[in-house]
Amino acid sequence: MLGFEAGTCNGSDLYFQSPSEQARSMLFYMTSCGYYYTDKDYRIDRSRYPDARYLLMYIRSGRLSVTANNRTIIAHRGQLVVLDCTQPHQYHTIDNTEFVWMHLDGSNSPQLFEQVCSLYRTPVFDSSSASEVHRLMLDILYAWRNNQFIAEAPLSLRIYSIWISLITGNATQSCTDTGNAQTATEAAIQYIGEHYGEPLTLPELARHVNMSQFYFSRLFKKQCGYSPHEYIILVRINRAKHLLKTTDQPVKVIANSVGYPNITTFSNLFSSRVGVSPSQFRKNPI
Repeated sequence: MLGFEAGTCNGSDLYFQSPSEQARSMLFYMTSCGYYYTDKDYRIDRSRYPDARYLLMYIRSGRLSVTANNRTIIAHRGQLVVLDCTQPHQYHTIDNTEFVWMHLDGSNSPQLFEQVCSLYRTPVFDSSSASEVHRLMLDILYAWRNNQFIAEAPLSLRIYSIWISLITGNATQSCTDTGNAQTATEAAIQYIGEHYGEPLTLPELARHVNMSQFYFSRLFKKQCGYSPHEYIILVRINRAKHLLKTTDQPVKVIANSVGYPNITTFSNLFSSRVGVSPSQFRKNPI
C-alpha cells in the first residue's frame, strides 16, 4: 500500500503484519515494514512505539538524523540504524532520503539487540553485513509488495537471519585494519587448535599474533563471541567428548591429552560445562 505519512513521497509504500499469539510467544515476528522516499518534512518523534520493540533501517541514499539515548547521529548511505522503540527516540530527514525500515520483535530479540549494541556501540553504524541485511529486508518487503504471503514460521527464520547477519558482521574499519584483525583472530584459532593439549596463556596467544593482551582479548571476543580463555575450554571439552565416544582411553589419559594433567580439575570443569561427568558422558547414548 502507498504511504501517506507527512514527508513521504510518491513511490513510498508500507505494509502491516499482525502476528498470532503463537508467533508472539515463540517466534521472531514483524509488525510493519516499508520502503520510503522522503523529503525534508519527514520527522518521527515519539516516547515509545507500542507495536514492536525494535526498529531496523537501512539508508539507501540521503541522510537521516537519529536521536536516541540523548545522542544525535547522522546516518548516511549504506549505514544501518537499530533502535529500541521502548525508549524515547526521534529521527528526521536532512534532505531527500531513501530508506528501508522494519519493526521487529519476538523470541530472544532483546538478547540479540544487546549483542548488536555491544558489537557496534552506537544505534547508527557501518557494518560488513550491511548489504546482506539490506537484501534480507528487501526479500521480505518485496514479498508483501507482490502479495506473496509468508507464513509465520518461514518469516521468523528470515528475521532471525537478519539478526544473525547483524551480530556476525563487523563494525567497518579500513579494509587493511579489518583484514588484519580477521587474520589475527584466524591465526589465534589455528594456534589453539594445534596446541590445545599444551598449557596456553593469554600472553602467549597475544605474542603469537603480535598484539597487546588487552587489544587481542577484546578483538577475539568481538569476532568470536568468546574470550580466548572460554574458547580454549570449548575446544578442549569438544575434543574430550570426541575421544570419550570414539576411543577406550582412560579418562585420565584423555584429560592429559586435552591440556588438563590434573584429572580432578578436568572432571570438575567437564561436569560443570556438560552437565554430566566424563564417565557418564561416555556411557550415555548419543
